[in-house]
Formats: sequence, structure tokens, C-alpha cells
Amino acid sequence: MSAIIRRGRRDKRRPKHDRGSMAVEFAVAGPLLVVLMLLIAAGGEWIDYKGEVSAAARDAVRAASLARQFGDAQTFANQAAQQDLGGLCQGGNMTTTVSLLGSGNFATAQDVQVTVTCQARLPAFHDLGIDVNATFTDTATAALDPFVERQG
Repeated sequence: MSAIIRRGRRDKRRPKHDRGSMAVEFAVAGPLLVVLMLLIAAGGEWIDYKGEVSAAARDAVRAASLARQFGDAQTFANQAAQQDLGGLCQGGNMTTTVSLLGSGNFATAQDVQVTVTCQARLPAFHDLGIDVNATFTDTATAALDPFVERQG
């Protein structure tokens, strides 16, 4: 009876030609998994930076829409964007462009539009040995209150 049971069991010894294959597989797959994880982190960082610039554009256009003069609108938009982005833009390389939509000047325009552009260095890609400087741009538009007296 014991001979029957022994024959039914699998022999757990490995063949001699199969020894060390798991170490080789790990040596190949391990670094690939690390690179994959770093790429996922870098992609998350990219999305985070894009969101920061979008939020800065939204806040900048809101600040510009509250101004009573076009010069103040440019100043308020720039201050709001810089406050939101802080040190995100490499070397302070950020631009804020304020433009009017609709006919006429600031006193008669219907909408104000702000475009925020930021050049940033992505540290997660640097960990991969790639120096990536990316330019993130977003535009936001807000309506100007028709009941507020504004000047040219």
C-alpha cells in the first residue's frame, strides 16, 4: 500500500538543468518592475503639476475679474498665480497673460481670460536619469460683472 501512495505523490526535486532559473528571472524582472514604478510616480507627478497650473489659472482669472482697471487685473492675476504656484516653476519662470473677450476695452468687455504658463523640472524623471523640464499651460475664463463700474 505504501508503494501506491509513493507513486501518486509528485517528486519535489527539480531537474539539474532548472537550477538557478528563478534567480535569473528575478535579475531581469526586478529592475523592470522598479522602472515601471518610477514611471508611474513620474506620471502622477506630471498630472499633479498640470493640476497645480490649472488651479493657478482659475484663481488668477477670479482675481482679475474683481479688478476695476485693466492694469490692476494684470497685477492681481499675476499675484494670485504666483501665490498658488509658489516654487513650482523653475527659476521663477512663470508668465501670466490677461486678455479680454468681447468688444471694447476693460470697461465694456464681457469676459476676461488668463493664461498661466509655468516651466517646471520633474524630479521623478530625474530619478530615472532623465532631466525633464516641462512647460505646463492652462487658460481660464471668467465673466466680468456688468454692474461693477470699471475703467478702461
